[in-house]
Amino acid sequence: MGVGPEIDGIVSTSTAASEQRQRLIAYYENAGPDYGEWSRGFNMHFGFYRRGVNPFRRESMLEEMNRQVLGRLSLPSSHAGLIADLGCGVGATVRSAAAMFPAASILGITLVPWQVDTGNAWNRRLGIHPRARLDLGDYTSTGFPSSSIDGAVAIESACHAAGSDKAPLVAEAARILKPHARLVVADAFLKNPDLALDALSARLNVLLNQSFVLPQLPQIEHFTAALARHGFGSIVVEDVSWRVAPSVMYAPYVVTLFVLKKLLRHETLGEYTRNNLRGSLMCSLLGVNRLKYGYYVVTAERG
Repeated sequence: MGVGPEIDGIVSTSTAASEQRQRLIAYYENAGPDYGEWSRGFNMHFGFYRRGVNPFRRESMLEEMNRQVLGRLSLPSSHAGLIADLGCGVGATVRSAAAMFPAASILGITLVPWQVDTGNAWNRRLGIHPRARLDLGDYTSTGFPSSSIDGAVAIESACHAAGSDKAPLVAEAARILKPHARLVVADAFLKNPDLALDALSARLNVLLNQSFVLPQLPQIEHFTAALARHGFGSIVVEDVSWRVAPSVMYAPYVVTLFVLKKLLRHETLGEYTRNNLRGSLMCSLLGVNRLKYGYYVVTAERG
């Protein structure tokens, strides 16, 4: 007996989500070590430029992004509660948070076992584990008690959630954050939904999503609507595209240098490495289309 169309649709959706998750884990398990070429601290995101930060020192800008995002939690340096990094990579932001909030507990969540093992080993070497640790988990279903987190951040990880509004991530953040606690998200967003992508940008957008195993990029208007719908208030949207641009400009240089090193060592570029390199270039190319793309830091307070 065949399943009905409604049940079949649910099964198909669940299967697609499971396959997407497995591809994402495989991508980061295989291409994850390549990020060391981008950042010695494994900051797996773009940087933030401000006056006083040297634009010729990429790592300084990458660390500044951590500070900017964590600073928007508006927590005192003496805060002793629990801060969560939703989609933490190898834990660079976790380590920055541990330095900024020396009395707080910092917990990073990631789907990728290699990232958990690598990040926790790093934290142990620094003597900050288990106060600052990484756990294996899904940021759309963390298992944390409701209203238990004092602040949460997501730097270039919200894009991996489903939908243009990233509602699964928003809903879980609304559940786990304490009243008046803040969620801060930094990411690339589409904008102006009534304006269609031109043919070239549409093709590059598909390549970007395929390269980084994204279901789709978030849409800033849809994302802020989801925040309001799930009880967030005091929503502040900052377009920081020009502050991020100096670090984005490094992408072609880093990609070229990485490929040359591989060629000189007679090493082959695996599928996931090629995807990572291609995606990095797509970021640079798509960022030129300012009518449709922007890099935003969004801060919202749990109602």
